[in-house]
Amino acid sequence: MAADHLKVIQALDKLRAYNLYVHNDIFDTLEFEIDKLQNRKVYLVETLATLNALVDNGTMLLYGGHGGGKTTLSKYLGQIFYQLTVDQIEDCMLRGHPQLTEEKILGSLDISQLTGRRDLTGGRNIDVIWNKFVDSPWKIIDEINRLTPYAQNILLSLLAEGTVKYHNSAKVLPAFTLFATMNPKDEGNVNLSLPFLDRFALALPITMPDYESLLTIGKRGKSFKSDSLSNYLPNFNLAEYQEVVRNLPVSDEAEFYINLIISEFRLCERVVKEATDTETVDGTLCKGCHYEDAVGKVCNKVVNPLSVRVKEDLFRYSKALAWFLGAKKVSFKHVEVLAPYLIWHRSNISRKYKKQLQEKKFAAMNLSINVNLEACKDIVSLISNDFIYLKDVQFKYNKLKRGELSEVEFEEFKTTINDPNQNHLLIKMEIRKVLNNEYAPVYSSILEINNRINGVNQVEALKALKDEVLFNYELPNRQFLVDEIDRKINKVNAEQYRSVICEIHFEGFYEKLIAANNELTKRVNINFHNDFVPGLMKPYILFSAADDGFDLKMTKSPSKLRFEYKGPKENEIFTYLEKAKIG
Repeated sequence: MAADHLKVIQALDKLRAYNLYVHNDIFDTLEFEIDKLQNRKVYLVETLATLNALVDNGTMLLYGGHGGGKTTLSKYLGQIFYQLTVDQIEDCMLRGHPQLTEEKILGSLDISQLTGRRDLTGGRNIDVIWNKFVDSPWKIIDEINRLTPYAQNILLSLLAEGTVKYHNSAKVLPAFTLFATMNPKDEGNVNLSLPFLDRFALALPITMPDYESLLTIGKRGKSFKSDSLSNYLPNFNLAEYQEVVRNLPVSDEAEFYINLIISEFRLCERVVKEATDTETVDGTLCKGCHYEDAVGKVCNKVVNPLSVRVKEDLFRYSKALAWFLGAKKVSFKHVEVLAPYLIWHRSNISRKYKKQLQEKKFAAMNLSINVNLEACKDIVSLISNDFIYLKDVQFKYNKLKRGELSEVEFEEFKTTINDPNQNHLLIKMEIRKVLNNEYAPVYSSILEINNRINGVNQVEALKALKDEVLFNYELPNRQFLVDEIDRKINKVNAEQYRSVICEIHFEGFYEKLIAANNELTKRVNINFHNDFVPGLMKPYILFSAADDGFDLKMTKSPSKLRFEYKGPKENEIFTYLEKAKIG
C-alpha cells in the first residue's frame, strides 16, 4: 500500500520538478504518515485536486484570477490519472460561454436518421450522438460562471445524479471526475445559484503564484515535458484506488464530528432554519435571544443549514485525505481540516458576522482572499470546541441508538441529558426531546430485540425478525436494528457458504442476458437503468443475502465480468452463471 501512495506522490513531485505546477500553499497542520514522505509538505492545491480524483464522481470548483493555473492543473491531472493525451484532454473540456446550447453541451440527433438515410432505433426513436464531454471519464468546465442559468440547469442532473437527458434519450454516465474553473466577476459573468454550487463537493480559491514560484515561470515553453504526463503513472487504474478509498474505515470520533457540523449549521432555539425565509439571523431572528451576540455560538452566524450532500461529501473526501496521507482510518483531524473547503461555497453566512470578521482581520493586518472561506474556518473551529465538550454525550447517544446501553446506563444518561445546566442547543433542541419522548418508553423492548438478534443463527429466522422490526413503528431506532439484523444475516450467509467465482466474457454478455430474461436480467437493468455500462474495477452489489437470500457481486475488468456468488446452489441465477462462465 505504501508503494501505491509513493506512485501518486512521485507523479505529483514530477510536476513540481519540471515547474509545470507552481502553487506552494500548504496544510501546515497535516503531515504524511508514510516513512519516506514524513518530510514532504502537504501542498494545499495539489492535495485537494488529487482528492477530487480519488473519490467517485468527484466535483471540484477552482476559483481565482485569470492565469492562475486552474485549467492547466485540471488538464495535467487528467493526463496523469487517466493516461490521456493532450488532444484527448481537449475533448474533455466544455468552455463556458453565454451562447452554449443544449446541443453544444450534451449532443445532437443522428442526422442520418433525421434525413431518412438510416432507420430509426426500434422503429421510432432517433439516436442521440453524445458529445465527447458527456462520455469522458475526466471532465473540465472552463469559466463555468459564463454559463447562463439555462445551461446550468442542463448540467444539474449530470452533477447531482450522473445522468443526462436529451430529446427522448437518457444516459447514465460511467464514473467520472469533474473540475470547473471560475474567474472573478466581470461583465461577461453570471451568478451561480446556491443549488448549482451545492453540486460541487469541493471548492478552492486559488491565489496567483508567489515570488519564489514566479522565478521558475516562463523559462520554458508550455509544451516542455507536458506532453509526457500520460506516462507519469503507467498502467495506473484510478478505479482500483477509488475502491480502496471507498472502503477506508471512519473512526467514531470522525463520524460524530461530521454529524455535529451538519447539526450546528441548522440548530436554532426559535425556528427551524430550513423552513423559514422571512426570519433570519441577518434580520430580526436573533433579537433579544441570549445567544444573539455570543461569540462562541454558531447559530447566530449561519443563515441557512447545509444540504445532506455536504455530509456525504465530508465522508467521501475525508476518506480520500486519510488514504492520501497514509492513515489507516479517517480521524477527527482529517474532517476538521477539509470541512471549510467543502462548506464555504455552499453555505449562507451572516453578513454581520462576515463584516465583523473582516474588520478583525484588517485590524490585525491579516487579510483573507475569501471572507466566506475564512468565516467557515472560524465556524468549524467553534464546532471543534463544542465537539470536545459533547464527544462523550455523542458517544453514549450512539450506543443508545444501537441499544448498547444497559438499563442502568440508560437511566444515568437520561439524568445527564435532563440536567437543566445542559444548555448546548444539540442537547436542548434534539437529544433531550428524542430521549424522553421516543426512547424512554420502549428502551426495554430495544434491549430485548438485541438479545434475540444475538441468539438467532438461521437466515430465515433473522429475516422474520427483520420483518417484525420493520413494522414496529414505536421503535425510534428501527434503521439501526434492521442494519444490525442485515449484518447478522450476511455474516451467517458468509459462514454457511463459500464464494464461487464465475468469469464471463464482457463482449456479448448483455445481449445474451436480455435474451435469457431471468431475475439477473431484471436486477442488472434496475442497477444500470437499461444502459449497461459498468465502470472498470468498480464492484456492483446485485443481490444481497439480507434481502435476497444470497450474495452476488459483479466487477468489470477490461474484457471480462467477474461474478462472486455466495449462497445456495439451488438457484436459477447461479445455474445461469455456471453455464455462461469461461472454461
